[in-house]
Amino acid sequence: MRDILSNNKINLVFYAQFLFFIFVSALSLFIFNDSNLFNQLNFNVFCFILIATIGVSHGAIDHKKGEYILNKMNSRNYLFLFYLAYLFFFFLVLFFWLKFSLISLVIFFIISSFHFGSEDTAIFLKQATKLENLFYFARGSIIITSSFYLNFNETDQFIQNLLFEHSNTLLHGINWPYIYWINFIFLFALLIILFVQKKISIISSIIIFIEIIFIALNFYFLPLLLAFTLYFCFMHSTKHIMALSYELDRENPIHGLKKFLVMSFPLTLITFTSALIMLFYLGNNFSLNSSIVKIIFIGLASLTLPHIILGLIYDKCKK
Repeated sequence: MRDILSNNKINLVFYAQFLFFIFVSALSLFIFNDSNLFNQLNFNVFCFILIATIGVSHGAIDHKKGEYILNKMNSRNYLFLFYLAYLFFFFLVLFFWLKFSLISLVIFFIISSFHFGSEDTAIFLKQATKLENLFYFARGSIIITSSFYLNFNETDQFIQNLLFEHSNTLLHGINWPYIYWINFIFLFALLIILFVQKKISIISSIIIFIEIIFIALNFYFLPLLLAFTLYFCFMHSTKHIMALSYELDRENPIHGLKKFLVMSFPLTLITFTSALIMLFYLGNNFSLNSSIVKIIFIGLASLTLPHIILGLIYDKCKK
């Protein structure tokens, strides 16, 4: 994904994606000032639908990556092996979350920080650098630290929900304002260093900085789930979708996007249907809001590990 923006056609697509995220964020901030328009339940249902469709769709052609990898290994039953491995890691994460929820949550934060940062910013780097992994982690960590610092009470409620009533005292003892500002300053310093080293352009640096500002505004002024949904669906997922579209058709990214939508539809539909089934199942024991939070975040945690592992293997196979 590195330096995709050197292609003028995809360049315009990514700039449009950036402006769309800013527009959706600004519109959400404006609408939420009139709290009578929506209640919390409507927000949660709306977020659930977006994440279960747009959000998860960026991983809905992982089977094509699996096909590429297993074909390199001369495997005939690539679909069976791919889904077997993918489901194994999915249920492995789910098992550990149910047994060791706090440890699983902390690991999820660490893995997600690197994953969010790499897929959100790799397109901006012109070439490889020794600082890139550190930069990715610092950029992705902003999502985690922003939620705790700028919306601690609601984040704490979500965490308690995800821990299935286990103790949350470890996260209570952390000075989140201190952690957030260290994260922010460190990220800003890395951004300056990369710019001085000519690893990133001034335009890309400004875009990343504006993104961070709007992430902070969203987490401060909006309900936590809505703020995360705006980031996950309209920044993280759409960037990855644009990059995949470019891979599918380097000459015409719009045509590549159409191919992606067709290829991703079956698994996206299956995932959305599965999420609905789980929602009705959990609704027997938990409230609707509680069930939505559990499905979104525990589901994403279970999908993230196989998604990341597959991406790393795929990138190595392509080199």
